[in-house]
Amino acid sequence: MTNQKPDLTVALAAIRKHNWRKLYDSITKSIGKYSFEMIFCGPHDELPEDMVNLPNIRVIQDFGCPTRAQQIACIQAKGKYLAWTADDGWFLPGKLEQCLDILENNPAERKCLVTHYSEGGNAQGLSSYSLNFHEPARSPYFQDSYLVFNSVILQTEYFKEIGGLDCEFEVLPMAFCDYGARTHRDGIEVILKEDVIFECTHFPGRTGDHAPVHDAQTGHDMQVYRKIYSNPNCVGRINIPLDNWKNASERWERRFGK
Repeated sequence: MTNQKPDLTVALAAIRKHNWRKLYDSITKSIGKYSFEMIFCGPHDELPEDMVNLPNIRVIQDFGCPTRAQQIACIQAKGKYLAWTADDGWFLPGKLEQCLDILENNPAERKCLVTHYSEGGNAQGLSSYSLNFHEPARSPYFQDSYLVFNSVILQTEYFKEIGGLDCEFEVLPMAFCDYGARTHRDGIEVILKEDVIFECTHFPGRTGDHAPVHDAQTGHDMQVYRKIYSNPNCVGRINIPLDNWKNASERWERRFGK
């Protein structure tokens, strides 16, 4: 890594090492005049051979659940802005530059851009970004304007200020819903970008390598989320400890065994 602070950190919980170069190359074509770094966190301890000489990448080995890995990667971010993504996808040319231009020209002290993405070739309808649009994510204590933060660019220091992701959730979908609710309640200014920024593949249910994620979300995380957001006390839920990842198991048995 160079010592210069990048404009953007792209941080992710990552297991699909064979896709990393495609994702990296897509960022170089998408970010334009801005600089970036990438942080991969997951079971791998080294980069693919064709990436080892790239100066703006870090790999952190961790065998915890995806939310723990994502939190660890985000805490290490040095960029002014932070984005998280999936390692089965790619950014579209020029789109990250457009997003950063929007944020740089927005004077709000706490700001975030929710980016539109396509999964399995299907773009998500803009109404689907509302937490109350989805049965597992909705709450009587949410405004319909509260958005899920599954694909975002936001200020790195703000991410850290309110504690980042809650690693009581094993996998990321409900953790992103929770983070969206907490930041909206804290008064963050959110911009929803209408055009697609990121495309990724889709593994429904337990297909492909998705079974551990599916099982964790449906068998654990949804219940945790419902317990929190069916309780009126959730209206005061904003800040959590940034180091809460330490409470999650060091080994995610659903994927890595005992």
